[in-house]
Order: sequence, then C-alpha cells, then structure tokens
Amino acid sequence: MPTKRNTGAFDFSTMMADWPGMSDWPMPAFSNWAFAEREDKMEAKAIASFQKMGQTMWTHAEQAFSDHMDFVSHRLHEDFECAKSLSQCVAPEETMAKLQDFYSKMANEYQQHFEKQAALFRDSFSENAAAVEELNETAMESVSELSKAAEESLEEVKQAAGKSTSRRKTATTAKS
Repeated sequence: MPTKRNTGAFDFSTMMADWPGMSDWPMPAFSNWAFAEREDKMEAKAIASFQKMGQTMWTHAEQAFSDHMDFVSHRLHEDFECAKSLSQCVAPEETMAKLQDFYSKMANEYQQHFEKQAALFRDSFSENAAAVEELNETAMESVSELSKAAEESLEEVKQAAGKSTSRRKTATTAKS
C-alpha cells in the first residue's frame, strides 16, 4: 500500500528519470499526497453545498404542496357551500348577489394563494442562490489550493533534481 515515503506502482516520475533527456525536465510527482487532503476538503464542501440545495428544494416543495392542498381543500369546501346556498335562493336578485360575492371572494383567494406560492418560490430561489455562491467560492478556493499543491510538488521535483545533479557532479569529479 502506498505511503508518503513509498509512492506505489503509479509513480511515473521514477520512470521519466530513465528516459534520455528527461532527467533535467521538472516532472511533478503524480502521487503527491499534498493533493489528497486538499481534494478531500474541497469535495466535502462541494457536496455539502449540493446537499443544502437539495434540502432547501425539498423543504420548499413540501411547503408549497402542503399550502396548495390546503387551498384546494378550502376552495372545494367553499364551492359546495356556494352550491348549497344557491339552492336556497328564491329570487334572481338574491342568486346574482350570492354569485357575485362568491366570485369576488374566490378571485381574492386565488390572488392571495398565488402570492404565497410566488413568495415560497422566491425564498427557495434566494436560499439556493446563496448555496450556489458558496459553491462558486469553493470552486475558486479549489483552484487556488490545487495551484498551491502543484507549485509545492514542482518545487519538490526541482529540489530532487538539484540534489541528483549535485550527486552526478560529485561522482564525475571523483572519477576524474
């Protein structure tokens, strides 16, 4: 199993050193453990943002459906009450007055219901926009952190290359 000291089978940097002309070229280590911890933290933040958006969506959808079912139930009750009261009317003027009252009340209730539903949608959108902003910040942080890790990895390779060059010079000087 690979460790920080033993990089495992997929460390291509050791193979690259054997290729002619490649020993002087700085090759980042593919199995650099500096990437792993940073990637784990960023992945956790990204997944948390997606989970927050999903939770917000389901909570608001549940609230919207519950409110809508309450509204439909109320409207159905009002419709039956209107039909019952119309059956008891004796004069056309009385019928027209009840219908006018029923339709104006119904229009007001539909308008209020639509405003409630629009407010729920607006709230859900605002909360999810905040989660998307967090996700955007995580993406920017990811780029920054991975750039730092790549720079650190490249620096390690340069230091290792400098040590091997000084060893070669020492070995060449000792042979002469």
